[in-house]
Amino acid sequence: MGNKERRKLIKNLIAAEKISTQDELLERLKAAGVEATQATISRDLHALNVAKVSDGNGRSYYAQLEVAAPKIDQRLYDAIENTVESITMVQFMNVIKTTPNSNYATILAGLFDDSQMTEITGTLAGNDTLITISKSPEEAQVINQLVLDHMN
Repeated sequence: MGNKERRKLIKNLIAAEKISTQDELLERLKAAGVEATQATISRDLHALNVAKVSDGNGRSYYAQLEVAAPKIDQRLYDAIENTVESITMVQFMNVIKTTPNSNYATILAGLFDDSQMTEITGTLAGNDTLITISKSPEEAQVINQLVLDHMN
């Protein structure tokens, strides 16, 4: 199971019941057929903006905190503006060239991954080249236009 599916399951589990510890969460995941480590669960909780809250009776449990956040993080826009030199769309993929020999491609790939844009199925990055993979040419065009709109 990938991290998106696992995180969706975690979100559903903590919404359905008051889970107090990571061990308890690991047990629920295992019962659902998901093997994970404590470190993985810790990263998932952080990514989902989950924190312990109190029920007013001295018992604490995990809950997802609602945060009004922009659909796409400004850091992604800034990184595109400061590092992207060109973009070429090839069917359902975008090949993005960043500043040569800079390792910016891996940083930009991480920002795309963190954005959880539904138009991106996955990313591959090298030193200065990033590929975004979409399910269709139409979804790839959305990514292409986003990058073009924010390039310097």
